[in-house]
Amino acid sequence: MINIMYLVLTALLALNVSAEILNAFKVVDNSLRESNHVLTGSNNEIYSSFEELIKDPKTAEKAAIWKPKADIIRSISAEVFNLIEKQKQDLKVESDLDPETGIYREDNIDAATRYFNEKGNGELLYKKLEEYRKKLLDLDPELKKEIIDEFPLSLEIPKSTAGNLSTGDKLKDWVNNYFYMAPTIAAVTILTKFQNDIKNSESLAATYCINQVGAVKLIMDKFEPLVGTSSTYLMPGEEMTVLAGLGAFNSNVKPEVTIDGRPISVNANGVAETTFKVGGTGTRSMNVTVSFIDPNTGEKKSISKKVEYTVGAPAGVAVSADKMNVLYIGVDNPLTITTGAGSEKVSAQFSGGTITKTSGNQYVARPTAGSYGEHTVTVLVGDKAAGKVGFRVKQLPNPTAYVGNLKAGPVPSASFKAMGGIIAKLEDSEFDAPFEVVSYKVGALSADIPDYAPVENKGPRWSGAAATLINKLKPGALVAITDITVKGPDGRTRVLSSGLSYNLK
Repeated sequence: MINIMYLVLTALLALNVSAEILNAFKVVDNSLRESNHVLTGSNNEIYSSFEELIKDPKTAEKAAIWKPKADIIRSISAEVFNLIEKQKQDLKVESDLDPETGIYREDNIDAATRYFNEKGNGELLYKKLEEYRKKLLDLDPELKKEIIDEFPLSLEIPKSTAGNLSTGDKLKDWVNNYFYMAPTIAAVTILTKFQNDIKNSESLAATYCINQVGAVKLIMDKFEPLVGTSSTYLMPGEEMTVLAGLGAFNSNVKPEVTIDGRPISVNANGVAETTFKVGGTGTRSMNVTVSFIDPNTGEKKSISKKVEYTVGAPAGVAVSADKMNVLYIGVDNPLTITTGAGSEKVSAQFSGGTITKTSGNQYVARPTAGSYGEHTVTVLVGDKAAGKVGFRVKQLPNPTAYVGNLKAGPVPSASFKAMGGIIAKLEDSEFDAPFEVVSYKVGALSADIPDYAPVENKGPRWSGAAATLINKLKPGALVAITDITVKGPDGRTRVLSSGLSYNLK
């Protein structure tokens, strides 16, 4: 990983750093930070298990020997991790960080040189990493023997392909080859990589310690979403309050909650609460999804639950959306309209677009482009208005992109190639709204592809230069897919805000 990251860096040390290259670094940095988050949860679970083991008479004796060593591992790892976090912030300040917006000059190729080479912070980083490696490996002879061959943190000098000549001074050459004339975002990504090395090293050492006492004691082995509503029967315009959280969780497990795809923030107890006004009448439902990192496995899991409620009808008129609580632009939204009169006497008008009767009391509403916000369906019996029901009109949310059915992250190389292209689909939605993949860019890095040079692909399937690039990939390659452009059923073209990053195994 170190060699690949360095090849990425040195291949890009030029005055004109393209937006594609900067974006690729951000994709890699985000992937590493997510990995660090998962490793932190896994490591914390080990330390929590030590607390349980030392209380158990059966394991207390061994735990008393190995827990202090695990505590040292935790302390020295946090110290150097936090130092690097401070260096990342200082480097952004060096690169004209705006404290209000968090924006800095990502393409600045002078800031890293000043900060690491001229101000001596590169030397400080090297010595702290060297000290950390020595302290951890010298903690116990048997631990060192067990993990030395697979120890993640290496201080070898990467080979320079950017023209940096060797000075013979190991420390100076190390700093030069990593940071000299590096774009700020590249230097930040390198620092995140070192944090990842520390987290992996900490995990390796802490796991060895816990294994000397016994298997990690699972604090919990089952998770269930807890979802409650203020009422199951309401009238249009009344407020619905939803409480959602995760059962059987500890302080290390903070869930992410979405309701019909909309993210809801959680409080310190891991519970999400939201209030909204209900729309059309009839039996309605919402999909509540609770996602979390399982501390026992480090895997991200999601559990969904369908919550049903009923909205009463004012003045004998009921208008209910058959699929969602809102009407979406560009797609057919089924409605059911009921009154005390026969369906042959009933018609409807929609202030946000068109509404068409399909049969009996079944209608289809189709909002027009630009008709965002609140709109009403007016029900007519003969030529007289019998009632009005309000609906929110929204744009379809952005879809999620996949390579075939593969989510971003580590995937088998053969499976990745077999997918043949990109798809985009809505997640957590009742609508099967088709999104067409218009174009995207594909770039890769590996031992035999040292230069990150993304190529553009038209259409969903790999073709031309993109197909050629993907066919030559081997296990160990890092693939970044960016600038994914899709076209929705409303005819609007949009660029997805996030790209995809895959590590081929």
